[in-house]
Amino acid sequence: MMTLGKELDLIYGHFFFVDIVGSSNPEISTRTQIKKIEVLQNCIKECDTFKNANINPEMIVNTGDGLSITFNQGPQLPLNLAIELHKKLAVYNKGKIPSEIIEVRIGLSNGVVYIINDVFGRKNQWGPGIIMARRIMDIGDSGHILLGRRMAEDLRELSDEYKKIIKPLSEYTVKHEQKMLIYYAAGDGFGISAIPQQVTKDNLQTNKSTFFPSVRVELTIKNPETMLIHHKRTYEIVNISDKPILEISHGIATDIEKKTLEDLKVSVYDENNKELLISKLAMNYPYQKEFSTKFNEPIPPNEKGHYYTIEYEVEEPERFFENAFLTDCQNFELVFTNPVDSQLMYPVMYEINQETEEKTKSQLNPTRKDDGKNVSLIWNMKDMVRGQTIRIEW
Repeated sequence: MMTLGKELDLIYGHFFFVDIVGSSNPEISTRTQIKKIEVLQNCIKECDTFKNANINPEMIVNTGDGLSITFNQGPQLPLNLAIELHKKLAVYNKGKIPSEIIEVRIGLSNGVVYIINDVFGRKNQWGPGIIMARRIMDIGDSGHILLGRRMAEDLRELSDEYKKIIKPLSEYTVKHEQKMLIYYAAGDGFGISAIPQQVTKDNLQTNKSTFFPSVRVELTIKNPETMLIHHKRTYEIVNISDKPILEISHGIATDIEKKTLEDLKVSVYDENNKELLISKLAMNYPYQKEFSTKFNEPIPPNEKGHYYTIEYEVEEPERFFENAFLTDCQNFELVFTNPVDSQLMYPVMYEINQETEEKTKSQLNPTRKDDGKNVSLIWNMKDMVRGQTIRIEW
């Protein structure tokens, strides 16, 4: 009987997986394809991260039009290599004709692999860590640097610089119905923030089950000194599939570390004010939570009049709120409320371009309500579509 850990050499690694986009195009000559592979490998060898890392031959696996590299010194090394490689390829591609330009996609992940012998007795790698890096890479398009959740959160907790360049992208379903949250890395001269075509296709399929005719988001300042904000989000939900909906998922991202959902004072309830119980906690990181709640009664297909509300409290020291629309929404209402006995804050709304992250001041003017205790600004928007992003700053 085989005893794992004795006969097999098990290691925990941080993986860099890259391949050339479009290398199988029959219109590109074999000679050109080989040259691209050679240039890619030479660019990697010239990167300082690769030169300074203690990499053994068995830590590199060639995949034909790309390769994988295992690092055991830290999760920052695969990302540093990806950034260096993008910048070197940008220099190489200048002045090249389209068929000679080298475009790559990169997947980064961490986990365990086994060191095994191939048919020639040479050391090789196999295991879930490197397999996941490959799956993450396969999601991407040209220019993407995509990361698995574990590696992304490890890096984001290391420094504010990593938080600026590493951001959550979307949940994606890989083989065997396994769902995972993927992140992207992008900055000056490396990476892109566009949603990959595979993710778009996957989201279009999963979002076919629900439709939100109206959404109301209320932000109320509870403590102007700590900038504690009470968040209240109410969704009208319609089931447009042919099966009942049993549960709904939620996501909360914060700028302040919150260890548990209890720290956020989270509550979820339906249109009858009955609590919706948590059925699954998919992510419980200090700055990000993802969980699902179960409906008290399944929502039948095409039945209207169903709502659910999620409330929570968190400090917003950066004084902004951003909402990205993951599905179409016919009516969206945003309410910002602050007490009159404090220094009144009047937020400004911007529209955000997800591709460039540029912001443009919105031409939409809010209505103002004053009840003597609180002042509220209310924006009403119609026919918001998936991919739109709005932001208010105060």
